[in-house]
Amino acid sequence: MRKKILFTSTIGLTIQSFLIPHLKFFLERGFDVGVATNATSDDMKDLEELGVTVHFIPFSRKPWHFDNIRAFLQLRKCMKHYDILHAHTPISSFLSRMASTRRQTTIYMSHGFHFNENGNWLTNFIYRCAEKIAGFKTSLIIVTNTEDLVAANELVPRHLIRYVPGVGVDLSHYSKGQLTTDQKQQFRQSLGIGEDRTILVHIAEFNANKRQIDSVLSILELRKTHPDVLLLLIGTGELMQDIQDVIHKEKLTEHVKCLGFRKDIPLLLEISDIGILLSLREGLPRSVMEMMCMELPVVATDIRGNRDLLLDGITGYLVPIKSPLVVAERCRDLLENDNINEFGEQGLKRIQNHFSLEHVMDELDKIYKELKIYE
Repeated sequence: MRKKILFTSTIGLTIQSFLIPHLKFFLERGFDVGVATNATSDDMKDLEELGVTVHFIPFSRKPWHFDNIRAFLQLRKCMKHYDILHAHTPISSFLSRMASTRRQTTIYMSHGFHFNENGNWLTNFIYRCAEKIAGFKTSLIIVTNTEDLVAANELVPRHLIRYVPGVGVDLSHYSKGQLTTDQKQQFRQSLGIGEDRTILVHIAEFNANKRQIDSVLSILELRKTHPDVLLLLIGTGELMQDIQDVIHKEKLTEHVKCLGFRKDIPLLLEISDIGILLSLREGLPRSVMEMMCMELPVVATDIRGNRDLLLDGITGYLVPIKSPLVVAERCRDLLENDNINEFGEQGLKRIQNHFSLEHVMDELDKIYKELKIYE
């Protein structure tokens, strides 16, 4: 009888953006694969075409929302048909583990515990307690950064913890040289960007954690010495309009563009000069890995996850949170450094050696064999 594995994620975008190689991994091994997420089947047609069963579960990203009670009840019915649970993202992973039964193997892949160095004490306390409770119904926790590897020891016994460096990034998809010089110029023109502009790129959902506001405010300072600078903000989210209001208020419309959701991230990185990510909290940020693959120096906040990826002063710079002036200073340092290309080259080597999709899937394969999932 074919084994059945269910992947859970609060939002469908996480699955579509990061986990398709992981779904294919099990499909190729003859598993029946399902996903449970708050996206409808219409939004997940690509997965259904692969042969994945999509279950709509009304997860809310707000922990105390009533929809999460409905989600829990629906999960209990849905999970009866699966042998293995592969949980992702905090809310869905907690609910799905609590809804699981003893006969199921439950794997939680944490992409960054919600308790963190920049969270307030009460929120950290609540999330830590929730993880401890769910830990009693977890066969194995996989952490994706070295600081969570330490923190996980407070949640479950050490023998139930494994480390894998993220979800992996496909080096064949994110590689420099996809555009010729003429194609770069044409692509810039299609975006309304002159060929003389210096481009900074920030890729993230517009929310309070991602701090697009800091990247925007850094441009106020950076444009004083580099008037050709242009910041591209990629993504959508609840704070997008607020950020656009700030851009207009500070008269930065010539220096900051909000491009919304894009599927051509490799091409946008191809025409960029510096990558930025200024979050308060991360697990192991995929956008930073993508930037490094495309040989961009990266300026990112000195937080968990970013510290695993970046070597300060070698592949880019780590900066304090909420410090747009320091961001501007570090970007200026890079732009005025004759050896700026060396930062990108070192970043690519680091991804190749430690964070490639091939490396990650090899590590996960070892873990699945250890759990005897393939038997």
